[in-house]
Amino acid sequence: MRFKRVLLAVLSIFTIVLFFGMMPSCNNSPPPTEPSGDPGSATKSGPKFVAHKGYSQNCVENTEKAFRAAAALGFYGIETDIRKTKDGYFVCNHDATVEYADESKKISMTDRADLLSQPIKNDKNDPAACLCTFEKYLKACKDGNKIAVIELKDYVNDVDARKILEIIDAEYDRNKVTFISFVYLSLKSIQKEDPSIPLQFLLDKNNAELVDRCIRDEISIDVKYTLLTEEMVQAFHDAGLTVNVWTVNDESILQTAYQMGVDYVTTDVFYEE
Repeated sequence: MRFKRVLLAVLSIFTIVLFFGMMPSCNNSPPPTEPSGDPGSATKSGPKFVAHKGYSQNCVENTEKAFRAAAALGFYGIETDIRKTKDGYFVCNHDATVEYADESKKISMTDRADLLSQPIKNDKNDPAACLCTFEKYLKACKDGNKIAVIELKDYVNDVDARKILEIIDAEYDRNKVTFISFVYLSLKSIQKEDPSIPLQFLLDKNNAELVDRCIRDEISIDVKYTLLTEEMVQAFHDAGLTVNVWTVNDESILQTAYQMGVDYVTTDVFYEE
């Protein structure tokens, strides 16, 4: 009998503990859900980050090393600038001229092999830094599963647009690219070939007419941070388009862009999440 009383007491205590343990805690509210938002608009998690010319904070910009360094980090996309060589290839370089230790060469007037024949002059003291081909850039994006954000530096006609897309099809995936440019007609050439590819017009000065034209032509915006306004962000989001802001290397500017609800931030630095 004594054993049965002890057993009943133990079972009673276990039942009480189990009952209270199953009750929800008053201090544990359910996790917040992400807002659905308008198509293309930023969510509570904040904007996605694009590595400007690769991870150019630590590496020579627009080199394969910079692209692969960015691919190894938490960037959403990797941006580059492409220009056409004299013999019809595309290479990654911001300026129209490539600087070497003892000379400079204009890309449009020089064959690709000649441009790749020696290291480029740089401020990182990297003796092995060389010009990167468009194909190697795409390979780095593919290996890191990053969005390729491709700036068209010069006017791109319909023939060149098709050629660029053919290279992307061979090396990566046109569904994982975005084109940006200051040259509006270059974006229109890409849009003519494939209207599904995301486009962003680069804006570096106040021009309401161009902003309206982008919205009318269904082209998103990539705007210099000094020109960014809440009204601009809202106008593009209302049209189902996105807003990228460049080049954000300062925490306070990043917070302002975040508060305005931009979708992408192009940056030279890597912001730890």
